[in-house]
Amino acid sequence: MKNFASGMLVSLLLSLPAFGAAGDDAELAAARSKVIFVFKRLAGVPPLAADVEKFAAQYKAAPEADREKVLRDIVAEAALKTDSFYSTTVLDFAQVEASEERDLSDIPAVSMNDTIATIIGYVRDSKDYRAILTGDTMYIPAGATYSVDNNTAYETFYTGIKNGTVKLADPAALVESPQLPTTGLSAAAGILTTRGFGSVYYDDGTNRSPVRYTLLNYICKDMEELSDVTRTDVFVRRDVDRAPGGDANKFRSECVGCHAGMDPYSKAFAYIDFVRPTATTARVALGTAPVAKVNKNNDTFPTGATVADDSWMNLWLEGKNADAGWDATKKSGQGLKSWGDSVTSTKMFPECMAKRVYKTVCLRDNRTAKDQASIASLAEHFATSGFNMKDLFKETAIECASNIGM
Repeated sequence: MKNFASGMLVSLLLSLPAFGAAGDDAELAAARSKVIFVFKRLAGVPPLAADVEKFAAQYKAAPEADREKVLRDIVAEAALKTDSFYSTTVLDFAQVEASEERDLSDIPAVSMNDTIATIIGYVRDSKDYRAILTGDTMYIPAGATYSVDNNTAYETFYTGIKNGTVKLADPAALVESPQLPTTGLSAAAGILTTRGFGSVYYDDGTNRSPVRYTLLNYICKDMEELSDVTRTDVFVRRDVDRAPGGDANKFRSECVGCHAGMDPYSKAFAYIDFVRPTATTARVALGTAPVAKVNKNNDTFPTGATVADDSWMNLWLEGKNADAGWDATKKSGQGLKSWGDSVTSTKMFPECMAKRVYKTVCLRDNRTAKDQASIASLAEHFATSGFNMKDLFKETAIECASNIGM
């Protein structure tokens, strides 16, 4: 991600423009540093010089106990109203989810689609972010006609963002719309039933990919971390070789660790596909029976499991992952919506959102004890304050500003 290129707060602060006259007292200089840091980490650009002086003066004049409130209620709120907060910071955050490449270059694989727009809309409108994998709404560019077959409307929208004719901070720029009449699908499950998501994760493959990357994006765990060779292999599909390279021990000691949990969990995606009706059109299709690819290569191990419906089961509630933070009441279900709910109901979900926002805003991973403590505090705040992502961005900037000079 381009906003992750610089990793150190000191380097960031040294790059910020200087304000004020020589000989200013240290307290005012420190106030400017705090103001600039909070604003720039949210907006992606520094505040105007006049605003720096105004905000810094307010910060300095406030009693010690109220100074953080100045940063939160005045400086951070001003940054959240800028267009660049959405067109740079939130856009960068959202674009991660539109690619299977975890280390994005300066040019993202996908610039804008209905998945990215919906993430931005959820942040902008302070929606309960648990609905990002379960909700029945999506966001469409104002005045555009949504197409299930192409991404043209969103590409045009992105061009407008980049040339400045479209302002994402404008509530009218992106319009919230009900999914079902818009997509024509029989069910809605947040971004899981958007065309942009399908074009990346339902195209080809065996529909295991959406499980891996959704968990990576929403509980911050990859398959290697969830791998548990003690889980039963009774649900592992027929396309998985039980003796890869002629070595049955390799299956028992490695392959089963991921597939034993992933295969029964991924059955939620049994009915969905990304299809190409013509040479120039492609769309998400949701049926009432398993799509062919989830049972392909069935001669690799003919006595393996067959996907017969979209009922899913989470075997990771037991074994080494039992204490990871799953909701024990959501061990099984049917279809995408209930599956999405099982992910966002975990303790790992707010922790992951806090971790991702912390990296976006603070340019830091959770490498130190202080970072880990900050992320844990932010995750708790997120979970107890309505799962408001815009508020999480704001609180994260305040948290990181408190570390300046430490």
